[in-house]
Amino acid sequence: MGMFTTILVAVDESQAAGEAAALAARLAAEDHAGVLLVNVVDVAKLISVAGYDTPYPVEAVQMLQTAGQQLLDEIKAANASSGVKIATAIGEGDAIDEIVRLADENGAGLICIGTHGRTGLARLFVGSVAEGVVRRADVPVLVVRPASENGGSKGLGKPSAAKSRE
Repeated sequence: MGMFTTILVAVDESQAAGEAAALAARLAAEDHAGVLLVNVVDVAKLISVAGYDTPYPVEAVQMLQTAGQQLLDEIKAANASSGVKIATAIGEGDAIDEIVRLADENGAGLICIGTHGRTGLARLFVGSVAEGVVRRADVPVLVVRPASENGGSKGLGKPSAAKSRE
């Protein structure tokens, strides 16, 4: 048995998330670990966009959950050749909270997450899920930038940051 039994990968529609999933599958194959792909429906952001007077947007949440599961299924299929056991999960709530909670609940020894690489005002207003996960997770976090941001390498993104808590 290797260092990790489960690697959680937080995914969205970004190139970085796809590269993070590919890297996690490769690491899992080398470590004889499983991969848990996670997508989170952020209900608070959905309500803030719709407006405070809007009732709980059940249909919108269901649509986002369906789209999230389709995304998870696509990423799972893209990494099927790795030979790694890949499971999927949809979270609902704050993305950082859900990623950290699901990592804990599933015994993940590593979280792998892509970053969009926003800086300045874009980062201030949009926030960084990757940064929040790095700050709050109790396990190491591997942050992957898209290949276009790290020298144009083809295939897997290069890890841009890692963190471990003792």
